[in-house]
Amino acid sequence: MFVKFAAGDSLLHRLNPVSKLAVVATWSIIVFLLASLRLELFCIAAVLVMERAAGSRQVTRMMFSRFALGIVLFVVVMQPLMTTSGTVLVTIPLYFTRLRVTDAGLLNGFVVALRFLSVLLLSALFIVTTDPVALVYSLMRAGVPYRYGFMVILVMRLGSVYEQELKTISNAQKMRGLRVDESGIKGMVRCVRCTVWPLLVSALSRVDSLVVSMEGRAFGFKKTRTFVTRDSFGFLDRALLWGCSSLLLLTLLDTVFGWYPLPHLMP
Repeated sequence: MFVKFAAGDSLLHRLNPVSKLAVVATWSIIVFLLASLRLELFCIAAVLVMERAAGSRQVTRMMFSRFALGIVLFVVVMQPLMTTSGTVLVTIPLYFTRLRVTDAGLLNGFVVALRFLSVLLLSALFIVTTDPVALVYSLMRAGVPYRYGFMVILVMRLGSVYEQELKTISNAQKMRGLRVDESGIKGMVRCVRCTVWPLLVSALSRVDSLVVSMEGRAFGFKKTRTFVTRDSFGFLDRALLWGCSSLLLLTLLDTVFGWYPLPHLMP
């Protein structure tokens, strides 16, 4: 289950991509610094509420996808087996050893799994409400060299083109009677020879045309570039940046100096 940008007019859509990226980074760090089952559940609930406000259901579908549930189940099962502290609840006898499942291991497994799920869902919400091209342009205006931003935009634009071209080549080979979807090593070699090689030739021809176009427009002649549109960076965006920076700094300082007792799993 993959998510993609969905255009909308909600508050999350109107926020500057840089401020939303700062929220995602701060959220991810704080979630991994604190160890509390209630806090992790509250973070997931907050993401679902923001998804409702954005008018999308992609985040909810991702939460119940096989990928997310599989990773959560794997973490919940492995963490109790790797944690030896706490009260032993169940002892699993094996041929060469005994596995002891403790209460601290179960709590740790649930917290680590919910951490992963919280960061995954918030990142998915960020993708759903943020135009990738607007994100790259905002990063360019924030100081990222436009050469690197152009590479990201180029990958996003050409990715869908090459995906469609790969389907065209594969269908053309099937119409000629070639079995390019056969399993095994032999089928993989045939797929590479009959499908990937024409796609590589097509990609190289596009690269030549792109280089000529960039040289004709004097790409890289100046250190800065101009933009057709201007993105807005309002009061709410500045408040989010200052709030995220302050909250992250206070959390890190409190972790070091212990000014306020942060939530933990076990007393």
